[in-house]
Amino acid sequence: MTAPDLQTTSMEHAQHARDPATVDDWRWQHAHAATNLDQVEELFPGRFDLSGSNKSLNRVGIAQAISLYGMRVTPYYLSLARKAREDDPVWALAVPSPHETRRLPEELDDPIGDEADGLHPHPALTRRYIDRVLLYPTPICSVHCRHCFRKRLVGRAAYAVTEHELHRAIDWIAEQPELHEVILTGGDPLTLSDERLMALMQRLDAIPHIWSLRLHTRMPVVNPFRITDELVEQLATLKTPRVVVTHVNHAVEVTPQLNRAVQRLRSAGIDCLNQSVLLKGLNDSADVHRELLWSLLRAGVRPYALHHADLVPGTSHLRTSVATGQALMRALRGTIPGHALPRYLLDVPGGHGKVPLERSWVTAKPGAGLQIETLDGATQRYPGQAETSPGFGT
Repeated sequence: MTAPDLQTTSMEHAQHARDPATVDDWRWQHAHAATNLDQVEELFPGRFDLSGSNKSLNRVGIAQAISLYGMRVTPYYLSLARKAREDDPVWALAVPSPHETRRLPEELDDPIGDEADGLHPHPALTRRYIDRVLLYPTPICSVHCRHCFRKRLVGRAAYAVTEHELHRAIDWIAEQPELHEVILTGGDPLTLSDERLMALMQRLDAIPHIWSLRLHTRMPVVNPFRITDELVEQLATLKTPRVVVTHVNHAVEVTPQLNRAVQRLRSAGIDCLNQSVLLKGLNDSADVHRELLWSLLRAGVRPYALHHADLVPGTSHLRTSVATGQALMRALRGTIPGHALPRYLLDVPGGHGKVPLERSWVTAKPGAGLQIETLDGATQRYPGQAETSPGFGT
């Protein structure tokens, strides 16, 4: 594989380069994303220890990982990192790790089956469920997340679809009356210009059987300046209910800039949800995750899904066991409001969709009703006929 070959060359507002953490033009942030450690040093002179004395920084290994999977991180997002170490939640998710050069046999180029047989009716579409479809308008992202399950395609020209292909995909959607939701994903759909994004959204908005338009984006986290008043005003003109699903993994990512972006969206009646990924050593402790969930609530974002990390090549250092995730959910329940507790989900390889991974709190005992484990660890009996219902194991 070669490094991603699509790059934006705009140099707008370069006069702000001396203080990249405060630049408020999203195009500048996107254009000045760092793609190697030398550029990190240019953006933040002396802020990070990138010298040979930093024993946790293997520059040769990082360069090898970049050659395999590329690197892209906006100045804003990198400014949230505290240190150049793999236990820093921003650095670890933005800067390649030497661990990425080690691929395990079970890891997959397409770990969730985006391109599985029968699920890919057009180059721009994946359909796993009867009522919704994924639409990929672009493979571009402002940041290349190291754990991304679409690592194979992000930034790569081979995965860019033409305008003609997008029009054909929307025509196909219009001919499927059982579809009720379109999910724009990628890449990141908010790397499109307002004009291109709204042209797509307006065509989808005109399809009578589409009842929900969902935007999956990491821009509020990695480039929050993208959520401009102009963009929000245009999104507000759509009649179809709109949902923005962002991707916050750690409370350090919930910044005043993200808060402002969310408030703009909510002021236009756009619901904001969050999906995160369970990541080893970064957000797999109850205290850290509880802080994340409360931070999201305070920002006006509803936690939606906690994904078990997918079998992405070179990411075994970021994956926990399912038992770790189940223990985390057990520790969170009862200590965080129920509406702030995400579903713990696994995207089954091969395109089989998502399944919940939460441990069961209920067991059926023939002739004895149900045994319920309570939050304090005690067991209570629930009488009645429920033990004959399907879905309960013995």
